[in-house]
Amino acid sequence: MPRQELEYFLKIINKKYHKPINFDVILVTGTYGKTTTSHYLNLLIQKLTNLKIGLFSKPHITSITERIRINYNPIPQQIFEEYKTFIEDINNEYNIGLNWFDKLVATAILYFIDEKVELAIFEIGIGGLNDSTNAMNSIINIITNISLEHTDILGKTIKKIAQQKAGIIKNKSIVITNTSKGLNIIKDRCNQTNSDLYILKKFVKIKRISTNFPHYTYRIQLDNKHYTLKFQSYYLVENFSIALLASLIYTKNITKDINLENKDLQEIINSLNVPLKLQTFKHKNKEIIIDTAKDYSSLMKLFKELLKNQKDFDVILSFSKGKEIKLIKKIFLLLISNNIRIYLTEHSIEEKKMGIDQLMENLNKIMSESEKNKLIKHVEIIPPIKDRQSLYDILETTNKNHIVITGSLYFVSEIYNLLQETPIKHK
Repeated sequence: MPRQELEYFLKIINKKYHKPINFDVILVTGTYGKTTTSHYLNLLIQKLTNLKIGLFSKPHITSITERIRINYNPIPQQIFEEYKTFIEDINNEYNIGLNWFDKLVATAILYFIDEKVELAIFEIGIGGLNDSTNAMNSIINIITNISLEHTDILGKTIKKIAQQKAGIIKNKSIVITNTSKGLNIIKDRCNQTNSDLYILKKFVKIKRISTNFPHYTYRIQLDNKHYTLKFQSYYLVENFSIALLASLIYTKNITKDINLENKDLQEIINSLNVPLKLQTFKHKNKEIIIDTAKDYSSLMKLFKELLKNQKDFDVILSFSKGKEIKLIKKIFLLLISNNIRIYLTEHSIEEKKMGIDQLMENLNKIMSESEKNKLIKHVEIIPPIKDRQSLYDILETTNKNHIVITGSLYFVSEIYNLLQETPIKHK
């Protein structure tokens, strides 16, 4: 198990090199939203305190060093390479068996120890209980939400996935969540560990004020204060609200006089570059919308929001392994029922991608004849998109003015980097 292997690594580091973990740890997990929640939390606590803060998050878009930051500055490439070599040597010498992700976590921990950070925020990789980030003793544990994801690893039910997420909760810690699914599992774990539970909706009231797609204005009420704030995506408000609550809980014993204003919070929201979240690009008379939604819940939210505000679109989809076929079927039927054409393809990460042939075979097993006929009419299988021209060719075939690219973080990142290489005007 990755957690046990990293625990062994940390024991070696402490015993041989006298490098104990000497900073507070906040862990952030959840089916979706944990990345932006982690980044918002970092920026908020920096605003409220003078602490030296480490951040470990995923994914990276252009450079792997984006995953490891101190005071929001990425680790220098040369220092990253030095830690990489050092960790690889220990891994081989003691035959620990750290995988690629574990080594990244180890790099972040060592960097934060050596640089004497006072607080480190770690985004969980997968699940929680057995994740390598869970080798540390966290004082605050954030579970953004729970729905079906990575069912091949975490289990095929909400209960099993919730048990994995709740596995990050330590004795006498603080737990903050926005989930309704699996909440009883979290409550039970809090009781077992004598931990304090904060359910977001009991402390924060969120109301949408206006929509100018894809921009949204919300009123957030917390501690008898009201903040009217603008977000570039409809679901960022929940992530921000979780981070805001967590930052105030953490800093209440550090900064006695907290006086946040609208302009302060809006500045933080604006300072966070959130690529791949309803991000738009122009090509001729067409608009490309890319989004990192990848699990059933976030994809359904995305498409329902688009159908409500932007009905004139088709979709390019690529999935990674671990997705439930019955949930993919529901997504397809929602799109098909709204006359949306689906272009289905594969991304290039061989060990992660879901093969189209297997996907279609499994869909056909659980679909009725009428559903299969609709699938044939509305789904087109296309080759992997390896260059800009192949993407533009698809744009030419659709009669819609917008095309949405989503389904897998790996896929969306590939498309994003293709678009970044062009002189396309970025809105």
